[in-house]
Amino acid sequence: MSRKVLLSLMGIAAGLTLALAATACTQLEQRDKRFYYRALWNFSLRENLQELDADFNGIDFGHSNLYETLLLTGAKDVPAIEERARQETLRFIASRPSLPPNEEAIAPTYMKLAWRAQNTFDEAHALHRSTYDIYLSDLSATDKDRDVRKVLAYYQDSRYAITAKRLNHRRLDSLPYAASFRNKFPRFNATIWAYHYLQVAVYDPLSAAPDLPAKQQVVRPILTTYHGYLEKPPLDWTFMPLTAEYSPRFAEQYQAIANIFDNLHMLHDTISDILASDLLPTWEAKRKEIYRVLDTYYLASADATNPMVLPAIQREAPAGPPAHQHR
Repeated sequence: MSRKVLLSLMGIAAGLTLALAATACTQLEQRDKRFYYRALWNFSLRENLQELDADFNGIDFGHSNLYETLLLTGAKDVPAIEERARQETLRFIASRPSLPPNEEAIAPTYMKLAWRAQNTFDEAHALHRSTYDIYLSDLSATDKDRDVRKVLAYYQDSRYAITAKRLNHRRLDSLPYAASFRNKFPRFNATIWAYHYLQVAVYDPLSAAPDLPAKQQVVRPILTTYHGYLEKPPLDWTFMPLTAEYSPRFAEQYQAIANIFDNLHMLHDTISDILASDLLPTWEAKRKEIYRVLDTYYLASADATNPMVLPAIQREAPAGPPAHQHR
């Protein structure tokens, strides 16, 4: 090969390398992951109420496994979601995991598609965990209230913080692709709503229980109800569980946190709908819509222009029959 040809090939290779690098850069996201709020009460839930902690670890698997399966099947394969993915989740929960799973390993495709949305989930889930830890700690009531407000302030200092405003969930549930997931996969959707029931139902009983043995006791009927829902998903529910419905004292004392948790759970529903919708046929279209709704409707950074924020005096009253028939 002549020197001239060799130099030409090297030039072409260098050009291709630069072109590929430029293309790759447009797909890269900054992964500015933040450490959780550090305190002496970290892991109080894991140390004092392993039964509940194991169920929360199982919930983490369920969301990731669902999103990955929806992407890889194109949301076309009903048995893959309703039977295989759901049963995988139930088996993981039944294994009583002592630690949260590595969600990046469970859902590598989804994490690459929408890492920023996943990090939004992760930080809100960390707020959930911190509040459980505080409720299971041996702090006084005054100190617990102080630390709950501290972890809220820490959370709201993040660019990934979900809005603490009350959003119009009914309006969010009328986006063009809304209900795509629950119409196609009603059993897994009811399973997701059962997760969210457990996440919000424990606050008031834990707060009212005077000591650790009482706290361990009060969650047992809730866990029994939750596992009943896993075995027989509540298909008659017409809307996701809301914090004020199951822990009204918590929702009144910490309205901002209750709103964040309800908005977090609605974001889960919205992303499930996007991943399941035929209106967004490509992964890139789904990614764009996930980030559009995240930036426009869900993040606190959009509060000043967010059309989904309810006026302070307006109450969200579900129309029709009660959303949740309790068993």
